[in-house]
Amino acid sequence: MLLHLLLHVLLLLAALLYLVPAVTDGGVAIRKNSAVRGVLALIVIALTNKIFWHVLAVAGVSLAVPTALFTAAVVGWLANSLAIFTTGRIMPGVLYVRSFGTAMGASLILMLAGWVISLFLL
Repeated sequence: MLLHLLLHVLLLLAALLYLVPAVTDGGVAIRKNSAVRGVLALIVIALTNKIFWHVLAVAGVSLAVPTALFTAAVVGWLANSLAIFTTGRIMPGVLYVRSFGTAMGASLILMLAGWVISLFLL
């Protein structure tokens, strides 16, 4: 189980270091291509994402989310985008984020990469 988690994090780190900057044309990138900084950015993105989900749940959005898979996917995409954008603003020396639009693109790429990684790790 721990090996799967470590492998999942390493593959997401590779996606954040190489795939996301390539797809967003450098709009979202780890500064100086440091793997340690990438892990730090992933941890901050995950924690920020967790906080945003709890805020949405308290705000009552969680009642609407189970009604449709599409709604859940869009809310998740926006929460991840907000987490990436906020991480870029909190840690500008670690994660460069050009705009909220590029954060949305990076979020989509990381969500798809996480989904593909999960399919292959099962």
